Amino acid sequence: MRERLRGPMWTGLIVTAMIAGVVVLPGKAAADASDDYPVPKRIIETTCTVDQYMAAARDTSPVYYQRYMIDYNNRPVDVENAARDRIYWFFSLDAVGRRQYSEDTATNVYYEQMATHWGNWAKLFFNNKGVVAKATDVCMQYPQADPAVWNWGPNERPAG
Repeated sequence: MRERLRGPMWTGLIVTAMIAGVVVLPGKAAADASDDYPVPKRIIETTCTVDQYMAAARDTSPVYYQRYMIDYNNRPVDVENAARDRIYWFFSLDAVGRRQYSEDTATNVYYEQMATHWGNWAKLFFNNKGVVAKATDVCMQYPQADPAVWNWGPNERPAG
């Protein structure tokens, strides 16, 4: 009889210990933004314009730029326009505003409405710290306004 109770007794003790550990030890919220998540610190702090950054990314990380532009050009025109407007809006914020955006995005899955229309709408800007580091190192060398950075690839739409 004692042998039959040994397994359930140990299971009960283990479950009780686990529950006590969860109740007693408070944890840190997993959704807090960090310096590089979801928006890399270099994008938060850059003084470059969207066009400068994209031109620099085009030249320093051409594969990532090309992938982004292929994805961008495969979106409906209204989604392209909305994504472009949204990233220009983000870059118009100061560092404090960008940091708050990063925090809001990290802690509220519904905050960024653009993501419901195109999940990777900001991939070139937010998702790869290596691309961001290379582009922000040299972006000041590019013209502040260069709308041609949005025109790339075999499936680009004619300007107009």
